[in-house]
Amino acid sequence: MRILQYISSYWRDVFFQASGNTVAQVIGVLGIPVLARLYAPQEFAVQNIFIQLVMFFAGIMTWRYEYFFQMLKDDTQARWLLSGVVKLGVITGVPLTVLMYAFSADIAQLLSVARGASFLAFAPLSAFLVSLALAFQHNSQRAGAFKVSAMSEVFGKSAYIASGALLAAVTTSGLVFTTLFSALGKMGALLPYSKNLISGPRASASDAVSPLKKHASGAHALVMSHVLVTFSSAAPIFFISAVYGTEILGQFSMVMATIFLPSGLIGTAIGQVFYQRAASHSEEPQLIKGLWSMTVRKLALFGVPIYLCAGVLSPWLYPLVLGSQWHDAGLYAQFLVVAALCAFISTPLDRVSLVLRFNWYMPTLHVLRLLATGIMLMIAQHYTLDFKGFLILYVVQVSLVYLVDLFFARFLIAHAVRENASMADRN
Repeated sequence: MRILQYISSYWRDVFFQASGNTVAQVIGVLGIPVLARLYAPQEFAVQNIFIQLVMFFAGIMTWRYEYFFQMLKDDTQARWLLSGVVKLGVITGVPLTVLMYAFSADIAQLLSVARGASFLAFAPLSAFLVSLALAFQHNSQRAGAFKVSAMSEVFGKSAYIASGALLAAVTTSGLVFTTLFSALGKMGALLPYSKNLISGPRASASDAVSPLKKHASGAHALVMSHVLVTFSSAAPIFFISAVYGTEILGQFSMVMATIFLPSGLIGTAIGQVFYQRAASHSEEPQLIKGLWSMTVRKLALFGVPIYLCAGVLSPWLYPLVLGSQWHDAGLYAQFLVVAALCAFISTPLDRVSLVLRFNWYMPTLHVLRLLATGIMLMIAQHYTLDFKGFLILYVVQVSLVYLVDLFFARFLIAHAVRENASMADRN
């Protein structure tokens, strides 16, 4: 009976989170045709490069501590951790902004960005706001408030589309600011429900170990993983821009922003609830094993028909919905659905190693990912592949890494179960 109730509450929270994600993505889907007609493909290429910078800074400015709210036991620890996140963000954000402002033109030239170079200085601020929004969201999920978390996704996506549409009347680089306004929208929805995180008694020196110290090892692993995965994600983007041009990069960026929408609808929701449940039962690997196996089956059940339909319909759907200038994006999507399906199944479960304290695993995986990316780019460069050949090679490389991650997650859980059983026998 306890297991049935647990499973029932698990999928109930998944439903709440998925509902918010679904509404948010519907807003995104309805907004994309608007933005696609307001901005040229080259502007989406610039936005993609800007987002790569934002995601990189978000990973190093706050040392990824915002991901550990789920593993805290009380509000005092949460306030302590938030204070650390804010201090780290300010201390690192100010010099990074100065550096980006001073060298924005050089960076833009290096990244083949023809327009909007001065706006690159906003990348550290955008990254800090993204980290804060994640901190508030993870804290709400720690308390099981998945309705609030879901609502924040709706506010964030609404702010993203609205800011992009309104700024188009002012500047051709308005897409650069959508990430910043999306984070503000998300925080705006979460702040009224985060009073316990902002105000209340602070931890004293005599209290338990600081959450920053307690989770330092996991944070180091996350940051190292983040840096590696950022390079492995950004390298193909810069390669496409340099070798194939910003027009093709813009088409590719549109597909990447849309073909992964099911992950936002279902996969992200499942991943967030899975992490919260797994973190709260980190000492029960047998329960995590059952939860993991059940979740993988559900993800495959949802994912295969969704991406099969996407692959069949994309060649005519992209130009129909976004306009004739996005015809090539529909062709690229037919290849990328394979990688998107693998990501849909694997990514929601990628924090298993963090919960089970195998902190070495994620950096190791992302070293493998970076090496695979480097080999893929060297092959493309050596054989001077056209973009279709590059795309096929890229899909194979990305899909294999996701499947390897899924296989090793299963291995780590099985190892944790055996270790737990062995300890029980000794006791």
